[in-house]
Amino acid sequence: MKIYRILYIPTVVVLFTIFPLFLSAESLMPDSDIFLNQIGAAERAVFDENGFVFRYDEEGMGPVYLPESGFYTFVENIQSSLKPEVMVEALYFIEYPSGMTIESEAVRMRMNEITHSVSSISGAMYFSRTEQDYAVLFDDVYAVAGAGSRKKVNDPVPPEIIPDEKSLYLHMNEHSLGRGYYRMDYLSRGSDLAICLTNTTAMSRIIKAVDKEEMKIFLQMIPCTDGLLVYGYCGVVLRNDGIVNMMMDPYYSFYRRMTAMETWLYNSLHKTDKLPPLAEPMP
Repeated sequence: MKIYRILYIPTVVVLFTIFPLFLSAESLMPDSDIFLNQIGAAERAVFDENGFVFRYDEEGMGPVYLPESGFYTFVENIQSSLKPEVMVEALYFIEYPSGMTIESEAVRMRMNEITHSVSSISGAMYFSRTEQDYAVLFDDVYAVAGAGSRKKVNDPVPPEIIPDEKSLYLHMNEHSLGRGYYRMDYLSRGSDLAICLTNTTAMSRIIKAVDKEEMKIFLQMIPCTDGLLVYGYCGVVLRNDGIVNMMMDPYYSFYRRMTAMETWLYNSLHKTDKLPPLAEPMP
């Protein structure tokens, strides 16, 4: 029987009883149930069956699945400042690969390495409704020298000590919305890591679909005893939305982009070529 409990609350206070005096590093990690118990029973049932659950925020409720942990306020601030017309969110579960050290800092360092290998985003797949098949979503992804630069540079070396915040800039060719430049913010809060991808140039498909700085894909990685829990959020302000809505389903399209990024994390961790899953959103 466990003799300790880890509780997460919105103020991000972690309470635990230290007994015995020396607990294993794994024991200080939360179990994913702590966060999954925060969502509804129907959503939890879908998550348990599929390993993920997602929703389109067509009612304008804002984040519902957002874990009450280190990035709660950060995501709420994105939502309130961006005021997205299109918002999707999801919870994903990534089991640890065999042989991986199940300890908070080891997991953090491994995910820090993966997320700095930005060129490996190239080839990330999604399911295209137009083509009714899987297609490459992101191609020709590489880091650039800095904000406003077009100079290609090597993938950045991940820092040995993870800072609270840092940013890098990259080029991406996007299947439907063309070439553009993005900022990748790296964030750390307690044992959690996150990346936040923001477009720094407009995204266009014949006409402008999204102005610069008006799309954000946020992925929070929570190391748990039973696996890596990932919270995904994507918020978008559409331009020329009447025409864009005729060309694409924005909720579906941006959910697929967010999930392609999560699948990139999964495949990088497991060294596999898993395709993003197909499913229906929660009502």
